[in-house]
Amino acid sequence: AYCMEILKPILTKKPAGKNIYEKKGKLLQENDIYTIPELADTLSYLIEEGFEEFYRGEIANLLVKDLKEGGYLTLEDLKNYQVIMRKPLQINYRGYELLTNPPPSSGGALIAFSLKLLASLNLDKIKWRSQEHLEILAMVMSLTNEARKDGYDAHIYRPDIIEEFLGEKHLRCYQNQLINTVNKLGSTTHISVLDEDGNAASVTTSNGEGSGYIIPNTGIMLNNMLGEEDLNPFGFHQWQCNQRISSMMSPTMVLKNGKPKIVLGSGGSNRIRTAIFQVISNIIDFNLPINEAINLPRVHWENKTFSIEPDQESILLENLNLPPETNTVFWQEQNMFFGGVHGVIKTDQSIMKGAGDLRRCGVFLSN
Repeated sequence: AYCMEILKPILTKKPAGKNIYEKKGKLLQENDIYTIPELADTLSYLIEEGFEEFYRGEIANLLVKDLKEGGYLTLEDLKNYQVIMRKPLQINYRGYELLTNPPPSSGGALIAFSLKLLASLNLDKIKWRSQEHLEILAMVMSLTNEARKDGYDAHIYRPDIIEEFLGEKHLRCYQNQLINTVNKLGSTTHISVLDEDGNAASVTTSNGEGSGYIIPNTGIMLNNMLGEEDLNPFGFHQWQCNQRISSMMSPTMVLKNGKPKIVLGSGGSNRIRTAIFQVISNIIDFNLPINEAINLPRVHWENKTFSIEPDQESILLENLNLPPETNTVFWQEQNMFFGGVHGVIKTDQSIMKGAGDLRRCGVFLSN
């Protein structure tokens, strides 16, 4: 109900959406019964006829017909769609091996960049959530945003973009800025699986925020990824032909001695990368248990705004030394705005532990 209230203009834009998301003319509220019979029928149909029907059958024809005016999708596009297997992006962080989502995803590369910046600092004497810690996080996030604009978004499809973006030459400038600043300071949904045999899976899926358009008689609302600024920073009608849309989704694994130790990921649009980055640092740099690493307060820096979830010491942090022109926003309570990290870990004692993000009613299950 909370999400529906945020997305009300999209969900109820068309009559088909009103039929699903409204009851007696009012948006569905908590404890209301929520059903989409047409979607149930569509799923049964796809089970019987095969998923190809969505890309080549009656559903595909309905979709393309409705997109004739102002749309770009064609029957040929749908017919040629395929899943692409990619090699994970791999970096080392303080003796751990990190595997995450490679280009054309943006999230994995930006998490990697943030961790490489943080690796240039010694955090042994930094207290978690101290003023120094928050100032470092704000600077790392700010510098990562700057680096993204510095050739990454414009060249995301170049085969060598990761080698250049994460290369020593490109990193050095931003690492120096971070080190100099610190010295001046004085100091969507996700499932993670890990078993005793070392098998692991990290899976992030996204419904996005929707477009308001529902394919007739199917109950399926199409997405609007090109309308999400963080995925398409150049704006409407600027996307290159025959290029797969980027994503902030960043299913991630951290290996120790070549074996999965931490499996995690998050929902949360453009907050995904900063949420995962903080949880990894919380575990590796500050030795926090996974439940605390995920559910303690987080921060997010973007567009010169530093958002801070509350804790008992927030009142002491109002005079933070932050990047120029930064506006600080102190939230009154923890919120799904800061992502929803769900993760599992195998401790040094070979005990399996995990945590779901309370911001999104996450759960941890074990047998």
